Amino acid sequence: MKLFRDLKLLEIVMLAKLNSAFLLCLFSISTSLCADNDTRLDYTLDMLKKEFPTIQCNQQTLLSPYEGHYVEKDFWIKLEKTKNYALSANKESDLLIVNIGKDGLISVSENYHEGQNYDCSFEQKSVLWSCEYTYKCIKLQVDSQKQLFISEFMYEPKKIASLPNEIPMVGSLIRVGTSYDESVYFEKIFQHKCYTSEVGEKWCFGKDEISIDNKVHKVYLELDIIFTPKYGNALAFDDQLSGDLFVFVPYKNGWKIFQDSWIDSENHVEVNPLTDKPWRILQE
Repeated sequence: MKLFRDLKLLEIVMLAKLNSAFLLCLFSISTSLCADNDTRLDYTLDMLKKEFPTIQCNQQTLLSPYEGHYVEKDFWIKLEKTKNYALSANKESDLLIVNIGKDGLISVSENYHEGQNYDCSFEQKSVLWSCEYTYKCIKLQVDSQKQLFISEFMYEPKKIASLPNEIPMVGSLIRVGTSYDESVYFEKIFQHKCYTSEVGEKWCFGKDEISIDNKVHKVYLELDIIFTPKYGNALAFDDQLSGDLFVFVPYKNGWKIFQDSWIDSENHVEVNPLTDKPWRILQE
């Protein structure tokens, strides 16, 4: 979460982040967990060489051609249809997001809530693998249309050689933008369109920003839906316009906007978008 108006909420979130980082290091068996990328890479490679003595990490060559931000194809199609991020992402199985950097390093996230970085990629018997510093590896496949597939489970390197040719894979994931570009969701939903509110305001949507009567407000679409309302697109503003969140719900040729809050906040009140009165209604 990047943007908050309420200073109390900001303080809570920052303390939570600091506590999480502290606990992550506290419970680490290896000091490499809190080390930089180069240190983690060295540690990963040292462990891999115990199983594959001649192996070299080669992610720059193997994966940099596939640089980008990848999401599940079914999710992306559903998002285009519904224009509702929470509805599209809120499903029984975790929403999978994969980033491949220009350096070939991989980051895999579930629901923008939990994630893992993979530091070392290599080929073993013509199969592409990527491993991380806790000694777990995933298999990757890229088809002729550059759709990405990753193994459903992680494997220890010592088990790679004995695995069957076919193991459970997840995908397809499609490239929707450059690596780590989270603005693609906002643009996919709002599509740079303009609307008029019932009180005569002119609302225009740009790249992570909304112009209201020519005044530009930087906004952020909350992608981790664990603590946000589940009925629409929860936006946080970086100025004094909102309370906690604006939640945009598709309505006819525009949007209903509800003022809401994080569901774990002390004063949170459930909103019913079907019966409650919206704060604004936007129409083309």
